[in-house]
Amino acid sequence: MREQLVSLERMNSLIEKAAKEAGYSEGFGIKGCDLTRSHWWAAYARQSCEEQANNNRLPEYLLTCAREAKKLGIVVPIEYILYDTVTGEHLERPGMIRLRKLLAGRDIAGVIFPALDRLSREPLHQQIFEMEATHYTVQIQYADVPNGNDPNSQFTRTILAHAAKLVKIANRKNNRGGNIGRVVSGSVPAGKPSYGYTYRAEYQGLEHGKRKLVRAWWEVNELDIDGTSKAGSEAWVVEQVFRWIGQEGRSTFWVANELNRLDIKPRYAEKWSPALIGFICKNRAYTGKHAYNKACYITNPEIRLTDITAEIKRTIRRPKPEDDWAHFEVPALVSEELWRQANQNIHERGKGRGKAGKSIPALFRARVFCPKCGNILRLHRDSRCSWLTYYVCRTQGCGMGFTRVSRLDQLGWDEVARILESSALVDAKLKGIEKNDDGIQKRVRLELFHKREAEKKISRIQDDFLSDEPVITRSEAARKIGELRVVIEKGDAEIARLQSIAQVAKQSQETVAAARKALEKLRDINLKTATLQQKAELVAQIGVKIYPSEDFTYIRICFGLNITEPRKVTCHKTSIASPKL
Repeated sequence: MREQLVSLERMNSLIEKAAKEAGYSEGFGIKGCDLTRSHWWAAYARQSCEEQANNNRLPEYLLTCAREAKKLGIVVPIEYILYDTVTGEHLERPGMIRLRKLLAGRDIAGVIFPALDRLSREPLHQQIFEMEATHYTVQIQYADVPNGNDPNSQFTRTILAHAAKLVKIANRKNNRGGNIGRVVSGSVPAGKPSYGYTYRAEYQGLEHGKRKLVRAWWEVNELDIDGTSKAGSEAWVVEQVFRWIGQEGRSTFWVANELNRLDIKPRYAEKWSPALIGFICKNRAYTGKHAYNKACYITNPEIRLTDITAEIKRTIRRPKPEDDWAHFEVPALVSEELWRQANQNIHERGKGRGKAGKSIPALFRARVFCPKCGNILRLHRDSRCSWLTYYVCRTQGCGMGFTRVSRLDQLGWDEVARILESSALVDAKLKGIEKNDDGIQKRVRLELFHKREAEKKISRIQDDFLSDEPVITRSEAARKIGELRVVIEKGDAEIARLQSIAQVAKQSQETVAAARKALEKLRDINLKTATLQQKAELVAQIGVKIYPSEDFTYIRICFGLNITEPRKVTCHKTSIASPKL
């Protein structure tokens, strides 16, 4: 990271100047040290982003470290002066990773930080690092906070670490508020523009080297003399993408391959992919209407945490309410109609899961399981004969054969209809409901009986011990009473568990009644004249799952029987983070 953003020559020059300014050239940034010895110290500095690497804070951080080294009278080899340009939200930084390895190997005696927030802006990470240093007997020297390991010093550092975190949150809030203010005043927000545009700004010079923003805008990436997009430019690519997809009906896969064939590179990624093409088509900025503060990125709760100090990437894009959006205008590259047509074509093609966007009619879609690997069989349309569709297993290395959709659907539906037309399925379900409720009540009564019997035995033991002529010793009475009380406690816990189950069942009587009504209603359905859509709804209603044999000569059918009334289902809309162009 240091070699990419700050050259080795510039870094060495800054270290030399900092040591000279501090008057400690003999102890800071020393070359030729024997690194096999462990009495050396390290110095660490950090800045949050690449842009900050170009300001003047790094020389000041190095000067502070050199002064601290002089005050302590220690030696810092040039190889142990570490620098990162990564956010302080985590410790997964190249320089910090190397520093923690030096700690774990006990290769250094201590480490200098020019400021507490240069270590981390997360209090938990700061405490973990200090705990590691204490465990490996490595000393930490901060230039701006107390350095002792006494409770008062540790508490002070914790409070200041929380303050640094609040400063980070305030900076983000102020940055967002400033960009919204820009939009309100008629400019565009600061930051990277969409693919196909270039950010421009005009400033007014003020006194003492300061300047004031006059206006900021986006302009088309590259234009020819006649005002059209230059062939091969980003703007030209955007126009071609919408023309290929919106007018010619091409797929995102075809467009990505065509751009790669033309050797046109995306802005950040190595090559084009269907996801990149789809992201361009969803961007409404190309119609001339854009908005700031539309969404935020959050962490994915499905990802398991392994190292709490590592970076937790924000990969889920969560839209914000439209009231929070700040709208602004940019030069249009495509018309609103073409934008809508391109997105409609992508939607129709993706919806079908088949060739040319045509959906594959299948009664048991996502309900047929591979007899070899157990995964769901997918739908496949023959590329040469579009009327031929199959259930196939796409699991790598499975080797399972395939079968015609029409054949398996007919075989499965005949069996489902035969079962539903008989009363066996309905009677079995109703009997199961009643049997389950009755079984819980019996177990509750049995536990209550055992509890009463244990209480009676405790009472008899106490009477025997307190009688005029005791027939049991104190220790034996205490032991038996203790055993019986354990039985009572276990019984109480089991009764509470069963009663909670019974309470849930009682609360769901309306659901049970609805299920009973729905099951009885199945007898009245005319299964022979049902349409494919009606059959599919019925299959979903009773939770059918198909388990065919390896040669597809016979099938086993399971019924989940999740009977519910038809209803609309809503959920929070989230999407994966946008890919890099």
